[in-house]
Amino acid sequence: MKKALCLLLLFSFVINIQSKEPKFVTKARLAQVSIVAQDADGNLHEGQGVILNETGDIVTEFDLLKGATKVSVFDNKGTEYAVKYICGASSMYNIAKICIEPGKDKLTPLELAQDNTHSGSTVYVLPNAKADKKAISTESAITDIQTFRDTYNYYTLASALSERQISSAVLNDAGQLIGIVQNPTKSEEHAYVIDARFAADMNITPLDAGNADLRAIPLPKRLPEGEEAATSFILLTGARDTVQYLTYVDDFISLYPSNATGYVMKAEMLVATQQYDKAQQAYEAGLAREDTKKDELHYSLAKAIYELVLSPSYNTYQDWNIEKSISEAQTAYEVNPLEIYRSQQAHSLYVAKRYDEACNLFLALTKTNMRSPELFLYAAQCKQMQEAPIDEIIAMQDSAVNCYTKPYPAAAAKAILMRATSLAQAGKNREAVADLNEYEHLTGGNLTANFYYEREQIEVKCRMYPAALNDIERAIRLSPNEPFYYAECAALNYRVNQIDEAIHYAEQAIKIAPTFADPYRIIGVCYNEKGEKAKAQEYLKKAVELGDQLAQGVLDKM
Repeated sequence: MKKALCLLLLFSFVINIQSKEPKFVTKARLAQVSIVAQDADGNLHEGQGVILNETGDIVTEFDLLKGATKVSVFDNKGTEYAVKYICGASSMYNIAKICIEPGKDKLTPLELAQDNTHSGSTVYVLPNAKADKKAISTESAITDIQTFRDTYNYYTLASALSERQISSAVLNDAGQLIGIVQNPTKSEEHAYVIDARFAADMNITPLDAGNADLRAIPLPKRLPEGEEAATSFILLTGARDTVQYLTYVDDFISLYPSNATGYVMKAEMLVATQQYDKAQQAYEAGLAREDTKKDELHYSLAKAIYELVLSPSYNTYQDWNIEKSISEAQTAYEVNPLEIYRSQQAHSLYVAKRYDEACNLFLALTKTNMRSPELFLYAAQCKQMQEAPIDEIIAMQDSAVNCYTKPYPAAAAKAILMRATSLAQAGKNREAVADLNEYEHLTGGNLTANFYYEREQIEVKCRMYPAALNDIERAIRLSPNEPFYYAECAALNYRVNQIDEAIHYAEQAIKIAPTFADPYRIIGVCYNEKGEKAKAQEYLKKAVELGDQLAQGVLDKM
């Protein structure tokens, strides 16, 4: 009788406790799910999460997902769901949001509480998702509320909780979700809860492409809302991981099937990875739709083929040749007459060696809002390839330089250098030197030894000897182990009757390159000029031994 009485009293006690638990707790437990994360080494890590909405967003702890390559979610019936996306992550607050693909059964989310919780409020902490169905919630009270990010709350509870309750849902007395249990601290007196609204508001933005917390979870991320934001995110993410990049692009196409950008991004990535069949299929898929901007697709294909043709390793795929590039650019322009499409056509015509057509297109573009120095320079290159009169080429280069105003900006340096080369070719050496001086100024003097040698050569032609000597000495300082510059400096000093300096520089050349014939001949000529015939013959004979025929001519005259 005593034993039966004790059992009756215990049963009455349990019934009494369960009767105190709010009725909403039973339904709320349906919103808690078990989570299994697998890392790259195959190790499994278990945890839990809370369903936030019917579309499949779930909040859990960041540490559980860090490094996970596969994540599975199990509801209270044991149904498995694969995680489709990572929707947000914060290592600082040890919280993350994931998204699953809803199955046949309707998900049971918790209603999110608004910010009406105050210190002293009673809360109910759900047991672990895998706990026995008879397990009851933990009743506690809020003893402190701290605000973070101006909006969200961080709660301290009056009682401690077990580690199994990490990521458990915390409900207010209306059965609404106010927060998620955080990792326990060393203190055994209190538990801490982070605002569930913080997790619910987590969304990926374009700037999250470089977010270290998101990258720490190597699973696909949900694209930001909006076509522009999604495009920016994909482009900022880059192509570090081709598979993941293409996954993002496929998601974009699925969300915005009429946006040509998705097909372009996919096709261009497939071209870059030499998957030409799949790239062509992507272009065709975009062109097959009635609501896409077909000019963008034709232009992308024209540009892709153009870049392939320029690659020495490219083996022509089907009809993807330069003529196809020209045709696609022309089609893009016919669909939508944008000047950028004509520019692409002009570049392709140049590669096809149809210089006259390319030149005419480049010059036509200079009369549009695309007018630029580069267009005149391209036209000048076409003229050069046609071997047009040098004055016609210089005229094009003059137009390129005239696109800038004085004092010239650094951007004008290229056009000025190209004109200097043409001026020198036309024998307009002083004008060429003036351009080279301007080029040196625009580049801040950060030039190679060869530049100063080339300018010295032009300065010699127009008898600017002091400037020429200065330039060849500058070349020597920049490249002190090049014997040719010493020999050139020696020859120039001889030309201006600085005999001893000529001998000095020639001797320096011989020290660097003992088998270089030119400096021996120069020294021989210098000693002959000084009347020292024996020395002159000695050096000239050495030059002849090294194969210098000019030295032999000097010896014959002597």
